[in-house]
Amino acid sequence: MNNPLVSIIVPCYNYAEFLRETLQDLLKQEYTNWECIVVNDGSTDDTEGVAREFAQRDARFRYCFQANQGLSSARNFGMKQSKGAYLQFLDSDDFIHPSKLLKQVNEMESRPEVEIIYGKSLFFFGDDRSLLFQTRDGKKASSNQNLRASGKGQTIFKQLLKNNLMEVSCCLMRRGVIDKVGFFDEQFKSYEDWQYWIRCAVAGVVFQYHPEAGTETFIRCGHNSMMKNRKKLAEHGLMIRRQLHPQLTFTQKLYNYYRMAKLQTRLTFKIY
Repeated sequence: MNNPLVSIIVPCYNYAEFLRETLQDLLKQEYTNWECIVVNDGSTDDTEGVAREFAQRDARFRYCFQANQGLSSARNFGMKQSKGAYLQFLDSDDFIHPSKLLKQVNEMESRPEVEIIYGKSLFFFGDDRSLLFQTRDGKKASSNQNLRASGKGQTIFKQLLKNNLMEVSCCLMRRGVIDKVGFFDEQFKSYEDWQYWIRCAVAGVVFQYHPEAGTETFIRCGHNSMMKNRKKLAEHGLMIRRQLHPQLTFTQKLYNYYRMAKLQTRLTFKIY
């Protein structure tokens, strides 16, 4: 196997309380040829101190700062600073399995046609990673489980029209995707990853769902204002669907009208 560099991009805005554990956890990765770029998106807490501490301890960590511009901008900044053949996005309060990079790099190296590979996400609440759930609410069956798909073009686009396929930290992406698709759209402050995957599907990027044990992503839940987040998700979900609408088939437009109506109803009556 080749030993390509993987760039792990960690945007952080006032999450210093979680960042230390996330960065410490990366040191457990079985695949060691990686760089981690921590992008401080104008934090007012000790994000800088935590990130610089790791950069001083291990040269694979790099610290960058920008004035607060949002998650999409911070990811883009990290992508532009990165040097890796592969990109791994990681939110500053989440974790990836110690085998994730090794197994996904191996799979990608053996399948050069695949441009984005992704596995499963599991959710935990607070600091307890011993109790894992299939969904963010810990109760319902995930609506995304049936959306998992491999392929390109309409095969992926049809699934993305229903909903997002994955959490952003689930994927490992070839650097060449940037040449095809560009960077995250910075007007989206939420669902920016969903919008990016849609653009990837339209550009013919090849996706591979590969839920091999040891490639999981662990998503922390329960520490944000759920009311605020759900309102923002509904607003940006509606933006994405409006943006999509002109390029849909007649049947797809009918479905999209239905989904837009549901989102507009939630926003009108504040059903978050």
